[in-house]
Amino acid sequence: MPDGNIRNPPSNDAYPIVSTLFVNKRFNKHEILINSLSLTILDLIKKDQIKCEINWEKSHSVGKKLTETDLEVMKNITLRIANKGELKTSEFLVIKLLKAMNKNKKFNLKDMLKQSKNSAIANKFGEGFMEFKTAIENENDYTSKDYKDILVNGKFTREGKELQKEWGNFQKYLKSQDLTEKYPPESIEENSSQIIYGACFNMEKDVLKLRENNSILCDFIDKDGYKLLNIIFNNALSHVSEKHKGNGIFYGVNDKYTIPGGV
Repeated sequence: MPDGNIRNPPSNDAYPIVSTLFVNKRFNKHEILINSLSLTILDLIKKDQIKCEINWEKSHSVGKKLTETDLEVMKNITLRIANKGELKTSEFLVIKLLKAMNKNKKFNLKDMLKQSKNSAIANKFGEGFMEFKTAIENENDYTSKDYKDILVNGKFTREGKELQKEWGNFQKYLKSQDLTEKYPPESIEENSSQIIYGACFNMEKDVLKLRENNSILCDFIDKDGYKLLNIIFNNALSHVSEKHKGNGIFYGVNDKYTIPGGV
């Protein structure tokens, strides 16, 4: 039977690395994908490095196509760069990318989506993502072939397979009502961290349903903010000119959304 330790993530690997190793591997053989940007932004919101203001009361979920309601929700979610405290290189590059994309420290998601259609901005975004990807790899001593004792020559070692099972058990905890009620997060910070781990495994809304919506990060997820960020970034990559697409960074781009009203 599980005990309270089931609340603890099985390793302290960075959110993008967890997602890349144990989710994205199915698509790209452990290459860091665009959702790593969104995961880093979630963490920066949790750390209050990015301020988030939401003026939309109801919960919201995005469907298979963007609707006018989705755009209205996006218009009512504002992000502002706080510029406080020390940042890791990857975090600094995310902030730099957001400023360049929006030409401002404060912006709403609808405006950022509109900017993502601009080819010049999209090309800079693609270059910025490459810088970010390199920083994540350097900070974590990570490559798509080798990582700690977990990954060797692109394949999981015995230790890696064991860790994969442990992360599978942690996922079961995150989406289990019984286990969450028995071993709830013990602080707002832990609650928020568990929500981000849910995003690592593309089940953040399910994880939130079993936990308190007790922070701005949780409210951002309640409005499908993680999915909206991925839509914006995927849209930007889809508008990168062909001459910039030869470096492989676009593998895994999916969920291409048409924007209603020609926004």
